[in-house]
Amino acid sequence: MTEVNFLSHASAIVKSSKSTLIMDPWLIGSCYWRSWWNYPPVDRDSVDNLKVDAVYITHVHWDHWHGPSLKSLFSKDTLIITHDEPNKRSVNDLMNIGFKNIKLLKHGETFELGDIKITPYQFGLFLNDSALVIETPNMKLLNANDCKIAGTALRSIINRHGPFDFALRSHSSANDRVCYTLESGDYSFDDKDHYSRSFALFMEAVKPNYAVPFASNHCHLHKDVYGMNNLVNDPFKLESYLKENKLLNDVELKVMLSGDSWSSDRGFDIKTENRKYFENKDKHIAEYRDIVSNKLEDYYALERRIKPNSRIIEMFESQIASIPKILRSRLGDFSYKMVLFNDEGEYYYVITPKNGNVEECESTLDIGATVRIPIKIFVDSVAMNMFHHSSISKRNQYIFKTEQQLLQYERFQDLLEYVELGVFPIRIKYFGNLVKAYVRRWREVIVYVQAFLLKRKGMPIYDVEEEILKRT
Repeated sequence: MTEVNFLSHASAIVKSSKSTLIMDPWLIGSCYWRSWWNYPPVDRDSVDNLKVDAVYITHVHWDHWHGPSLKSLFSKDTLIITHDEPNKRSVNDLMNIGFKNIKLLKHGETFELGDIKITPYQFGLFLNDSALVIETPNMKLLNANDCKIAGTALRSIINRHGPFDFALRSHSSANDRVCYTLESGDYSFDDKDHYSRSFALFMEAVKPNYAVPFASNHCHLHKDVYGMNNLVNDPFKLESYLKENKLLNDVELKVMLSGDSWSSDRGFDIKTENRKYFENKDKHIAEYRDIVSNKLEDYYALERRIKPNSRIIEMFESQIASIPKILRSRLGDFSYKMVLFNDEGEYYYVITPKNGNVEECESTLDIGATVRIPIKIFVDSVAMNMFHHSSISKRNQYIFKTEQQLLQYERFQDLLEYVELGVFPIRIKYFGNLVKAYVRRWREVIVYVQAFLLKRKGMPIYDVEEEILKRT
């Protein structure tokens, strides 16, 4: 017998007759500085009766690697399984919060947890997200979560493990490009329909019995981002889009929300009351915000007390300096104004990546590019060397006068993310680990070459992903 129980945004449990595995347990509270909340709210019965033999973590983003859930719900002796990434960031962070029993799996390496077979597949040049294949005696599941695996890399998984009973994949944006403002010109920052099309193309390649929208079921409750709830592509919007555009005709779409389950003995158990959260979504999200209002107000009070300090500014300068000078110099004379703010006031700085300087400036200074970041988010993300996470909150604001400034800032952001991911400062050990990893991941290189050639032809990045999925 096998059971699959859906718990939250990106968390599910697979239970067999001999063992139980949970994936990406974000089960309590919020993440990304009170921006993201599970939606619908997590079914409490599922959490209160939680008993597992192991936890699998797909990657380091906080809606998957959720420290408060890990610390509160699991003993420090719990077996934590994750993929063996070159930068060791995930395992080091797990050890820092007290977990001792950690199993690292290489790309394509199978581990047996009782009668559950677990096989991760990494994807992503430096941010090593992982897709996960789970096999029991009577069920096969592919959890692709946010992992953009495609092309020959995806085809090899299908050939080795398929056919699949279930395939799980994200269907909404998690990037910060919706927070961009370009004062001149016409620029497309996001294509919300892309996520539905790429979901369909992925499922048409995999051809599971059931395609499950996954890793996108959240809402925004912090006052700074509450208005962004209309941008979230929920599973029923996805369902409508697929029907209207006659996509995914040969695979059954199955919306599975918190508290929903499937078993090899009994089939599906779908809580029909979950659908109400999406029938009058604005009303239910407002009620959700009222329920957690005390937590939000306490957090607003905390944010008002935070001020930037010289130590944090120096740490940020050090992180910029970790980027090789030759790469920073390619940004030319680009600089931007950083505004750190809370309800109590604002602080102004000029960032010049080329020389690594962070200098205070006047509020009136106008250099064309402005990035606004809540003080607490800046302080936390710099202190933890996880600056990229600040953008996922969608609480930052980016204002550019020209497209060139926007593109230069994006390149700088990418370089800062490489600092977070251990690529910089350059270490022989890291690149040795990376080379060894790609011996197993060589098919991924073919995908990168395809993407590069399509980009050189002028194809937008979203079209590149869809084209490679079509070729899978």
